[in-house]
Amino acid sequence: MGKKKENAKKNIISCRIDDNEMNMLKQCASRDGVSITEVLRHSINLLISTPAI
Repeated sequence: MGKKKENAKKNIISCRIDDNEMNMLKQCASRDGVSITEVLRHSINLLISTPAI
C-alpha cells in the first residue's frame, strides 16, 4: 500500500479550452517554470484573495 499524503489531491476537474487559451496557459507555465496545473492553482488563489469589484 502506498504512503498517505498529508494534502492528497483526489479531485479532478476537466474543461475544454480553445487553442488561444491553451497557448496562454503554456506561456505562463513556461515563463514561471511550473506546470499548467500549478498556474491554475495559483490563479484560483489569486481570485480568492482579490476583492470583488
